[in-house]
Amino acid sequence: MKNSIRRFIVITFVLVIFIYAVLHDFYRNHGGGYHFSNRVAVLEYHHIDPNASDYTITPETFRNHLAALKANHYNVISMQQFIDFLNGKHSVPPDAVVLTFDDGYESFYKYAYPALKEQNMTATNFIIVNYLGTNPETPFLNWDEIKEMKNDGFGFYSHTYNSHDLSIDQSGNPVSPLTNPIFLKDKNRMETQEEYKLRVKADLMKAEEIIQSKLGNQDKIFCFPHGRYNQTLLDIGDQLGYSYYFTGLDGLNTTGTKLIKRVNVGSADVTANSLLRILHGETSVIGNLRIILKNILVKHRMA
Repeated sequence: MKNSIRRFIVITFVLVIFIYAVLHDFYRNHGGGYHFSNRVAVLEYHHIDPNASDYTITPETFRNHLAALKANHYNVISMQQFIDFLNGKHSVPPDAVVLTFDDGYESFYKYAYPALKEQNMTATNFIIVNYLGTNPETPFLNWDEIKEMKNDGFGFYSHTYNSHDLSIDQSGNPVSPLTNPIFLKDKNRMETQEEYKLRVKADLMKAEEIIQSKLGNQDKIFCFPHGRYNQTLLDIGDQLGYSYYFTGLDGLNTTGTKLIKRVNVGSADVTANSLLRILHGETSVIGNLRIILKNILVKHRMA
């Protein structure tokens, strides 16, 4: 009998706390006030095009995103402001948001750049250095465009030199070339662990040297292709002087964070209203439960 009463009290207490937290989240998110402080949400985009897809949003949707952020008191900050916050040098405004794009598509210059300038906002693009100036199917940025945007306060950092796309192992299975040895066709064998480390280090060094020579000295930060990383890759990056790594994990970022979490909002189904719901979810009880489960799945995929 005592155990049953004790169990009932515990369950009731947990339910009361949960209901209170949910109601608190509701009133906070609908009260017109701020949603978070001393934390930063980093939004992740890839490509902008009239034809939307899983990794592409339309120019109109992107403009709607920016308008929704502005109308709902979100403050878009630059990458340098974010780095200063992570270093503990400066504070950030409430509801601080950093806008990031992956891969270096020319659509960033064509669509994002003018839309952001209209709103007096900025963004960062993580570029695949060897792809710049090429036009395989989707055109990539060139250095003239990058330098123009850099002069307007936009940021550009490494997304590898030429190690973004998946490679294969000895069985023909796709693997990330940054987190796995790859099959050497000319030698008909797999890389050794040492060859793998040397290849990755050379790629990251080459990308960083080109970026620094083109854009001048700047902080060394790196975005993992497809969000995949392991301890070996982190060790190599640390040797090369990288201060921060942008991952595929979800959540908000606080001072001292090195593995940066991001919120992926660059797909066709993320409307302006969806964007606001997603950002609200970053600080809600239910949203945080979702984030925990999502990050567990992401880490399992990388293992």
